[in-house]
Amino acid sequence: MANSDLTEYAREGFDQVPARYLESSAAWYAYHLGRHLYVTGRDEPHAVRMSRGYTIRANGLLFRHVGTCDGRQQFQRVYE
Repeated sequence: MANSDLTEYAREGFDQVPARYLESSAAWYAYHLGRHLYVTGRDEPHAVRMSRGYTIRANGLLFRHVGTCDGRQQFQRVYE
């Protein structure tokens, strides 16, 4: 699954489509990263792929899922 393109799921999150993915699946992470990108004012997601552990790549950047705050999934950019 590490090489699967998850851009479609991330765009759904970015477009604020209601969530419909199994929690902790790759699609779920991509969806919530898309929402995070929208909320933080970043560009629309492209080239989205899972990386190691709870990290996910999008827009040429690496993000790590760090938990939930105020009912939203939170991601932190990882500097390589």
